[in-house]
Amino acid sequence: MKIAIADTFWKGFKKVCRPWWHPANLWYRFKCWAWHRYSTVKPRYLPHTWCDRSHLLFHAMFEILSDFRDGECNPGHVAWYDSEWAHKVTVNGEEKFVRDEIEDIYNWWHNNFQKDYPAQEDALYEKLLAHDDAHKLSDFTKQGDLTIFRPRYDSEEAAAEAKRIREQIHLLEQDYDEQLQEYMHRLVNIRRSLWT
Repeated sequence: MKIAIADTFWKGFKKVCRPWWHPANLWYRFKCWAWHRYSTVKPRYLPHTWCDRSHLLFHAMFEILSDFRDGECNPGHVAWYDSEWAHKVTVNGEEKFVRDEIEDIYNWWHNNFQKDYPAQEDALYEKLLAHDDAHKLSDFTKQGDLTIFRPRYDSEEAAAEAKRIREQIHLLEQDYDEQLQEYMHRLVNIRRSLWT
C-alpha cells in the first residue's frame, strides 16, 4: 500500500514538474544553447567589437522588435485587427492598431535610421572634406594620451563654410537623436503586445 502511494505520488510529481535532466528537456536545452539562443540578442547593425552601452541599448531594443516582427508577428497567429480583441495603442493622442505601430517603428528603424541618416551624414562629411581640404592643412597636437585635431583654413570664407557644414552635421545628429528617443518611447509603449 505504501509503495503504491509513493509510486502514484512520484508519477504525479514527474508529470507536474518535469526535471531539467529529463531527456526531452536536455535536448531542448542543448538546441537552445547551440542553435536557437532565444535570450541572446545580437544587433545586426553592430559589429562584434566594443560599443558604448548607451549605443548598445537602443540597438538591442530595435533588434528585439525586428526579431518579433520577422519571426513571430504573423497576422493569422494573433487577432491584430479583430474588432473585439484588437490590440490598440495611443500614439500622439491618436488610437491605432499595435500591428500598424510595429510596422511604423520597424520601417523607421531599418529605413530612416539605418539608411537615410548615415547617407545624409556621410554626404555632409564628404562635402566638408572636399570643401576645405582640412586634412591637408590641419595640425595634430599631442596632449598626454590624446591627439587633438585643429583644422586650419586658407581663407575666412572657407572657415565660415566649414563651420556652417559642421553646424548642419550637429543639427542632423540632434534631430535623429530626438527621433530615436521618441521611437524608443513608442517601442516601450507597445511592450505588452510583443508576445504570441
